[in-house]
Amino acid sequence: MKINNKKNPALRIKNTEFKKTVYCSLFTVHCSKGFTLLELLIAMIILSLVAVVIGAGYHIGINAWEKGEAEINETQRLRAISALMSQQMKSMYPLKMKIDNKDVIVFQGKSKSMLFATSLTNEGGCKWIRYSFKDNTLFFREGLLPDKNLEEKIEGNSEKEEVIDQNIPEFKFEYYSAKDDSWKDEWDFGETIPRQIRVTLSYFHPFLITMPLWVKETQTEQQL
Repeated sequence: MKINNKKNPALRIKNTEFKKTVYCSLFTVHCSKGFTLLELLIAMIILSLVAVVIGAGYHIGINAWEKGEAEINETQRLRAISALMSQQMKSMYPLKMKIDNKDVIVFQGKSKSMLFATSLTNEGGCKWIRYSFKDNTLFFREGLLPDKNLEEKIEGNSEKEEVIDQNIPEFKFEYYSAKDDSWKDEWDFGETIPRQIRVTLSYFHPFLITMPLWVKETQTEQQL
């Protein structure tokens, strides 16, 4: 039998109270699903950690990019130096002149310096070239030949030296003797020149410069 609530006020009141109870219960359940203060703190900590990780990754990426750019520039700079030295050394000429009253080829090599003669392409004649390395700096000097005061000029005023490059952490010359089949740190004035020259330039893999065959064949023909 269907009960008419309109005709029964008592039932209507009970139904209203029941609905309020159910509504409050549902509201309580809904509210219980919200964030507590502890949960908010944990969420903020996690977000902060994520932000720190992202920031650190970005910083590492920027540093890696800057380091890569610096290494590229450094590599290009060292390649330019090695190309210049290779070009000049390959034009080496076994010119002979009197040094200490002896007829010797203009070539003297040490671990940190090297002197040699090269031909002048446009003007004709020869000139001397000297590389030296000190205080992480590579220097360059040159002059015309023949020159009776060659030794004095070589060891003379360092202000005339031209700076090729600075901040080079490592530099070394080595000289290969075909006669002894070995590498040497020094090569004095004499009748021969090295068959090969090995140059260690910073972190570069040491590069070799092989003397042209005509240098070896004619090394005793030209004399001053």
